[in-house]
Amino acid sequence: MDQRKQIQEIDLLAILSKLLKARSFVIKLTAAFMIAGVVISFLLPAKFSAGSTFVPMLSSDSKSSGLSGLASLAGIDLGGAMAGNDIAPNLYPEIIASIPFKRELSIIKVPYEGKSITFKEYSLNKNLGFIAGFKKYTLGLPGLLVRTISPTASLTASDANLKNSLLFVNQEDFLFYNSMDQLISINVDLKEGFIELNVELDDPVIAAVIAQNAQEILQKKVIEFKVKHAKEVLQYNKEQYKIKKALLYAAQDRLNGFKDNAIFFNPTAMQTQTSRLESEYTTANMVFLEVAKQLEQAKLQVSKDTPIFSVLKPVVVPNEKSGPKRLMIIVIWSFIGFMIGSGKVLLGDSISEIIEKLK
Repeated sequence: MDQRKQIQEIDLLAILSKLLKARSFVIKLTAAFMIAGVVISFLLPAKFSAGSTFVPMLSSDSKSSGLSGLASLAGIDLGGAMAGNDIAPNLYPEIIASIPFKRELSIIKVPYEGKSITFKEYSLNKNLGFIAGFKKYTLGLPGLLVRTISPTASLTASDANLKNSLLFVNQEDFLFYNSMDQLISINVDLKEGFIELNVELDDPVIAAVIAQNAQEILQKKVIEFKVKHAKEVLQYNKEQYKIKKALLYAAQDRLNGFKDNAIFFNPTAMQTQTSRLESEYTTANMVFLEVAKQLEQAKLQVSKDTPIFSVLKPVVVPNEKSGPKRLMIIVIWSFIGFMIGSGKVLLGDSISEIIEKLK
């Protein structure tokens, strides 16, 4: 055991001795990497972070709540399994990452150089456009050449239904949507029950505008999903209300018209026809009242099913930069330089020997 410890100490001393002999090379390489880190940190554009924190007040069915209560007494946690048509908060990042969400956010108007342009136009004119173009003509160059040589056939008139049923994204939008993943982040705290949405851009005002609209679009899509069924029922009841109202008015007009011309009928026929028309009118009126009642209930259900979002921290235009973290960049680059220099000193001979043997 002592002999092994002694060998380890000797190896450590040998390593330190080797590094001390080549300290000039290690220091110079570390300094070079540190200077590179300084240059890179100051070349990177400033970033501003804007965001909000909100709590979704999701509805829950009374039966589900009762079952959840009984289950909790038995030591069973049903969690979100008993929820109604609510979107679970842990699925909000999927909405943020979806193409429809990004497409809607890309057409939001933002102020730029005294005029109003879309967020997509702003992004393509700024750093995002450079990044997208760089990816397009470097990593995406093979695919671009293939598409240029063998372009995809356009959809014919017979494929109109297919075009309407599928979501198509061109190459420019595809690159732009991918770059948006680096700008918008969302954190779902299931334990505390709040959502944090954050946007980081190189302009504080535009960052706040995009953060505010991202929050509103996310909440709108959650609400649309939740009240979709209730709105379908409401629309059906509205159509039935119009139909039953027309039938009621028609029955009323027939009854009044017959009474106006009753002098031309004998008493027995007049009484029979009057009784029949009054029965039709009464039935039509009862059906109309029932449909009107269902229509009001459907309106209340839409209002009841609409989720409420309580904003804990609203979007504020940032005054301080969130990045780049220059000191961290410099430290990381210096560390990389030190590790490369140390590795070259300690492993340089071994690597040279391996190369010679391979030759």
